[in-house]
Amino acid sequence: MNRLPAGVAPQFNWQLIVPVVSGTLLVVGLGLAACCAVAIASDDGAVVAFGVPAVAVLPTAALGVMSGRRLRAMPLRARDGFFAVAAAWVAAALVGAVPFLLEGTFTRPVDAFFESMSGFTTTGATLLEEIERVPDAVLLWRSMTQWLGGVGIVVLVVAIAPAAGLASQRVFYAETSGVTADRLTPRIADTAKIIWGVYLTLTTAGFLAYWLAGMTPWDALNHIFTTVATGGFSTRTASIAAFDSLAIELVAIVFMAAAGVNFAFYWLALRRRDRLWPQLAEVRAYLLILLGAILVVTLSLLASQEDVGLGGSLRASAFTVVSLMTTTGYTTADFDLWHDFARLGMLVLMFVGACAGSTAGGMKVIRVMLLGKTAAQEVQRQLRPKAVQVLRVRGRVYSEEVRRGVLGFFYLYVAVFVAGTLVMAAIGLDEVTAAASVVATLNVIGPGLGDVGASENYAAVPQGGLWVLSALMLIGRLEVFTILVLLTPAFWRPSVV
Repeated sequence: MNRLPAGVAPQFNWQLIVPVVSGTLLVVGLGLAACCAVAIASDDGAVVAFGVPAVAVLPTAALGVMSGRRLRAMPLRARDGFFAVAAAWVAAALVGAVPFLLEGTFTRPVDAFFESMSGFTTTGATLLEEIERVPDAVLLWRSMTQWLGGVGIVVLVVAIAPAAGLASQRVFYAETSGVTADRLTPRIADTAKIIWGVYLTLTTAGFLAYWLAGMTPWDALNHIFTTVATGGFSTRTASIAAFDSLAIELVAIVFMAAAGVNFAFYWLALRRRDRLWPQLAEVRAYLLILLGAILVVTLSLLASQEDVGLGGSLRASAFTVVSLMTTTGYTTADFDLWHDFARLGMLVLMFVGACAGSTAGGMKVIRVMLLGKTAAQEVQRQLRPKAVQVLRVRGRVYSEEVRRGVLGFFYLYVAVFVAGTLVMAAIGLDEVTAAASVVATLNVIGPGLGDVGASENYAAVPQGGLWVLSALMLIGRLEVFTILVLLTPAFWRPSVV
């Protein structure tokens, strides 16, 4: 039997990776079983589509989870954490695509995989043309994939799995968003439970609010799943616009904005106010950007659409700005028809995103703040080259490592956007659609401009483009590094312990 030289670690520790992936699939399998129950109750003909994969996945995943009983004694390296998280998300998307194919929602595997990946990454891009014609079980499955992917399936696994210590840390840090992964408690598993507790609380409150605002319990359940996940899948082709209700739009605005706040912020506000101040700066900036953008877009609409009026302009701009900045992707107006200034503003908001530690995509407000601080310091450095400068935001000092990480993230984010746009243009899309499709998927938003605009779907994208956009969804959801590190040659070589 061949052995690696002393001091060289094996390529992967499968005894740790398999339970993480299996735990993810166990959660997905339970979701499939729930949708199968809905199919039976509604008699919509989708029982087999959900029953077969549920029966196949649940026992297999359970065995994989049971194999992790001795995780406490095993270290997990960074390479294992990155691979486990990436593999878990791809596996979830693959299994999640099966019901679409078995039910006949899609006939091509690429279409089913695209819809599934769009769900789990909370992108909200769809290939469906008439959503109302889809069986209830499939509608619930679309909503459930986004809800499970909202704060992360792997984070849920960390909260309930037997893994502890370094094993939990690696997979938790590989999936959470932001410049730092702050612990709320000494144990990562307890931190994951707190995050999911906040998530469930918002889900319950939002369900009741939608119901009271006029939605049926069925629509309320589906929409709150995709609202708190900032995913944007709807039970209606026209999205929230189909309800034509100011009350429902206000509920959506409130809970989209709430889901864009760092979930740890809510817990700290209740339990540890002494640790709240550093995060308060990002939340304040996030809310100010939202309010400023709403004001500017409202004025732009008033100037370009005289027949709409102040009330209509404010209503359309408030909903669209919150929906796009939180990367939810719900629509009540076709912003692709707005004035060029407003359309450009929407693209900028897509890139910015909401707060780190939320369910939203984009670069995150804290990174934009740190990039601005870094740029300002570089300008000052030209005048005072020997001055010692500290990267500080509202009293919180960030290390040089964080600065490098933010700059590296920004460079890679722009590089992926440019490369993706060139690829999509080479595939055959016009320049606006090519760029907008990459912006909308990399920032996990869904609707864009051109042929993938607010009133369109992604049916105009060729098969090759759907695979590319699916990859961009995953890259954006896991914030670039977790996926791109897998593409480096060093990742696949045995490493020194």
